[in-house]
Amino acid sequence: PLPPLLRKSLESGLITKGAISENRSPETSCTESLNFDFDTIGAATLRKGVTLIGNNLGGPILGMHYFSDTLHGGTNTQLIVGEGTGTYYLSGATWISIRTGLTSGSKQRFSTYLDYTFMVNGTEATMVWNGNTGSSFVTTNNALNAPTGTLIETFLGRMWIGGNTTFPDRLYYSSVPTAVGTPVVTWDTNVTTGQWIDISPSDGDTMTGLQRYKTMMLVFKTNRIYKVFDIGSTNADPQYNVGTSSNESIVETKAGVYFHHSSGFYQFNAYGVIQEISRPIQIDIIKVIPASSYSSITGWLEPDGDHICWSVGTITSREITYTNLVLRYTISTMLWTHRTYPTQIVASIRRQPLYTDGTTQFATTGDTAGNVFEMNTGKTDNGTAISYTIVHRWENIDGLLSTRKIVQVANFTHYGGAGTEISYQTEMQDPDDLNNWTQGVGQFLTSNTGFSSIDIKARKLRFKLSGQSVGEPFTYLGYELLGVISEYLQFTDKI
Repeated sequence: PLPPLLRKSLESGLITKGAISENRSPETSCTESLNFDFDTIGAATLRKGVTLIGNNLGGPILGMHYFSDTLHGGTNTQLIVGEGTGTYYLSGATWISIRTGLTSGSKQRFSTYLDYTFMVNGTEATMVWNGNTGSSFVTTNNALNAPTGTLIETFLGRMWIGGNTTFPDRLYYSSVPTAVGTPVVTWDTNVTTGQWIDISPSDGDTMTGLQRYKTMMLVFKTNRIYKVFDIGSTNADPQYNVGTSSNESIVETKAGVYFHHSSGFYQFNAYGVIQEISRPIQIDIIKVIPASSYSSITGWLEPDGDHICWSVGTITSREITYTNLVLRYTISTMLWTHRTYPTQIVASIRRQPLYTDGTTQFATTGDTAGNVFEMNTGKTDNGTAISYTIVHRWENIDGLLSTRKIVQVANFTHYGGAGTEISYQTEMQDPDDLNNWTQGVGQFLTSNTGFSSIDIKARKLRFKLSGQSVGEPFTYLGYELLGVISEYLQFTDKI
């Protein structure tokens, strides 16, 4: 007889099979945690759903921005999205057109300065809007003579625009605001004497992102990062040999700037140090993201400021296809988990201020089907049940692979989750096949479900929990194995 085996904590979160040997994996980790979060240390809680904002717009959402009005006491505050050839703002439960005739499929990017929303899309003229529903986007005032571009950011009291079609390495900057009652900025795009700097021109790389951070602005190319300190102070050579393919993957947080590169996810911290954060999911998830998805990876920060999500598209890993996969990283505990959704998220509000419905702040995203969502609200994904899975690490129980264990009793600690299926694998199953399980142990009751006489015989085993939910999120804490007997086996050359 063996003492009880207690596995009643999941505080290490998701560490996939390829990241570490099964003999070295933490006892408090799992190899799958689909649609579970680890916000309570040691526990796994089913995530909440998504709720539709406004009416469906029909096609992929091309950009999002929350314009927070200060000059008029918040009267002109607007949630703005781009779709198809137009730009819209939310009025009640309806999206109202505010700009039309845009190039179809071009990403729309926004930035707020001087109580205006500046907008670029790479082709049409840069325009501004003060959020007043009685007005519209215009090319006058702060946008007069502004360059076109795909990237826009505010920094050091100026507006900056990059990604010009004619001069792809050129970073334009405005004047500082005039000292008048209604301050404005001006632009000079003269090709020889204008207000601009070139970022390592014709270096074979493409400018892909702008992000201000503390006393610098980071200029991203696909595989490099440059620092801009002022209009006359920038790096001639790259400071880092990683970059990003997607401006939308760049997320500023309390702990620095996070972003995606083809080799993984990275943190640029307050000390200017870049470090990779995705090692626990590197082999099984990061390495199998298709290169065709890199430019559409979209990140966002949740309202608590401690969780970053990245939508990475659809991937196939170890015989499992994850459709519309979203990776979620907890900054304070450095834990990973992941989610799937009915549609692919391709746009988001990536920084403060986040959208507020009048009382509550939400992470806000848009999908390929023309929907805009409040994240982490409700019990379903806009009416679709939430599927979930947890797969525990392999257990030898007594620490030996050379003995067969007979497990008689198992108890699973949880609150809610009635109907959740429990099944198991032994060493006889393909460890890469998360669909191939010996048989079911049973189903959860309302809480703390035990099973007697389960009679599992194996040298090693692992458990899986799975199901679908349209109810309140439930919490799972782990399991206990009791009544375990270990017996030595005779063998000759192999087990």
